[in-house]
Amino acid sequence: MRRLRNSLPIRAAAWLLFLAMAGGAAFFGLQCARGMPLLGAESAQETGAFIQMLEEREEQVLELLPCQIQLKDDTLDYVERQTYQERLRYLEEQLSPEQTSFRYQILSADGSRVLPGNLPEDAPDLEELVSQVYYLRVNTSGVGQTALESEMIPEFFVVETDDAMIYSAPSAKAAEESVVLRCGVLTPERMEAQDEFFRLEQEFTRAQMNFAFYLTLALALAVASAGLLIVLLWASGRGPEGEEAVLPWPERIYTEAWALLLAGGTVLLLVLLTEYESNWIWAVYRADSGQLDTLCIAGTAAITAWVLLAAMLLRTVTVRLRLRALARTTLLCRVVSFLWRRLSVFIRELPLTWKTLLCFLLYLAAIFAADHLWPLRYWYPLPGAVVNLTVLMGLCWWSAGFGRVRKGTEIIAAGNLNHQIETAHLPADLKGHAEALNNISGGLTTAVNEQMKSERFKAELITNVSHDLKTPLTSIINYVNLLKTTDQTDPRAQTYIEVLDRKSLRLKKLTEDLVEASKASTGVLAVNREKIGMAQLLDQALGEYEEKLEEKRLAVVRTVPEGESYVYADGRHLWRVIDNLLSNCAKYALEGTRVYIELVRGKGTVSLSVKNISREALNVPPERLMERFVRGEESRSTEGSGLGLSIARSLTELQGGTFELAVDGDLFKAVVTLPQSS
Repeated sequence: MRRLRNSLPIRAAAWLLFLAMAGGAAFFGLQCARGMPLLGAESAQETGAFIQMLEEREEQVLELLPCQIQLKDDTLDYVERQTYQERLRYLEEQLSPEQTSFRYQILSADGSRVLPGNLPEDAPDLEELVSQVYYLRVNTSGVGQTALESEMIPEFFVVETDDAMIYSAPSAKAAEESVVLRCGVLTPERMEAQDEFFRLEQEFTRAQMNFAFYLTLALALAVASAGLLIVLLWASGRGPEGEEAVLPWPERIYTEAWALLLAGGTVLLLVLLTEYESNWIWAVYRADSGQLDTLCIAGTAAITAWVLLAAMLLRTVTVRLRLRALARTTLLCRVVSFLWRRLSVFIRELPLTWKTLLCFLLYLAAIFAADHLWPLRYWYPLPGAVVNLTVLMGLCWWSAGFGRVRKGTEIIAAGNLNHQIETAHLPADLKGHAEALNNISGGLTTAVNEQMKSERFKAELITNVSHDLKTPLTSIINYVNLLKTTDQTDPRAQTYIEVLDRKSLRLKKLTEDLVEASKASTGVLAVNREKIGMAQLLDQALGEYEEKLEEKRLAVVRTVPEGESYVYADGRHLWRVIDNLLSNCAKYALEGTRVYIELVRGKGTVSLSVKNISREALNVPPERLMERFVRGEESRSTEGSGLGLSIARSLTELQGGTFELAVDGDLFKAVVTLPQSS
């Protein structure tokens, strides 16, 4: 197989072998057809060809008798007599014992007297020479006149007897003026003339001996050629070592050209077979071996040529299918594909309303055709029911697809951005919509991943930088403390040490805030929630900030309900939230104003609100204030880092609460809401 696939000479030799086997199958098949009319008979004299030959010889005898009778007429002119004499000589030559194995005798009507025939004088009786004797009764009254005028053999009626078939004249009166023709054909061993009976015996013997062999050989060659053709088609279109071959130039010709070539060959073969059939039948009934041999050779050549055309068409179709080039190398497919693409684009670009209207019009047309057009109207109402069932199935298909898209949309809207809607077997419009939703889901997933990646990067950067700053910052603070214990003679040195101390402590606080903000935003802080008294914690915080608030001349207005307000939260994180809010008031509140602190409980929650008047104009939205490194005053001259509110919001959300800001002119309000502890 590998050599057949890789070697061009071997493939060419295989194709020649295929043609040889196909031609052999056609030749031996025609040989079987040649002997088929002679089968089923025990001897050649029982075949239809023998009967045809015998009738032709009998007609010659029946034509000979009028000639003999007419020549006895003295009233014939010279031309007529010469014509009859030439015809008589021809018939006598054809019926002579040297030219034919046909033997005949003319008897009187009662069979008592023997008239001239073609039996030799010393020959045995006719019954001893032939296999079977045939009788014909011939009316001689007016025979010459009829034959001369119509040039036709007179018609006779067939009379069946026990011994033979006798052709009788129409009337009993005509039978009185009739003669009897006794005829037959010599037995095969007595035949010496090379006439049609001799050739028929040869054909019959040949058919009886060789028919089974020829049939077996024809079938074997046909099966072998078909198997070899399958192997050749399998090897076609493959390159060396199983690689797919490049499309050769014969396969670039349009498939219709090969199909037209085969169709033309088929028409030519049918025309030849029509002419071939008449010659074949005539040659079979004449047992003309030479003509039959010629017809067999010509028929074999024609059939082999047609088989070659059919095999070439199958080969080119196989190669195109294997290389997936049948559609683009077929003109009809290209035209249909072009029209279909244009129609698909036109329909796809139509608005959904026009598509719906078009489908409805097509449905009405289908119903009208099913109910009123021939021949569908004779099957009413079955065609209409089929159309309605088809439309119902289409609507169910569309509804199922819509349900799938709707369910996928709900899953994506619920937050599962990785969900992909299955678009296989969906209608075109729904498929496009589902693909758009999948793209949106993919885009959102990418955006969220990028944002999370950015947040992780910033958190890691802040954590790493803060960690790296701690070591040198600790050293600076320690050395500043050591400098503070030494005696400085220069008064400016003491001032510098105080500035270093203040700035290093601020940098330490900023570093700690950065680390805490990073941990709070990423959710890596441990949260130990427990029952905590919110009012007590608030009083402690106000106690610590009392001095700082008094320095800024800020009066605290505290509103707390009776009894303790317990919350379910982490005490350490909640303290940091309250600390950041009070620190924010101490840093940014307008001096000489009031700070309103109110504690409200109800509906399962406890809310802490802190309100103050800002020293600077608040030209920043509340959402912006809760971002990192954002402060209400743009000069950044205060000691704030811009992380307090961001840390407070993150810590509140870690404890299951909410953190809200509100800005009304210069009024700043922060509300912390936590779940109430039962």
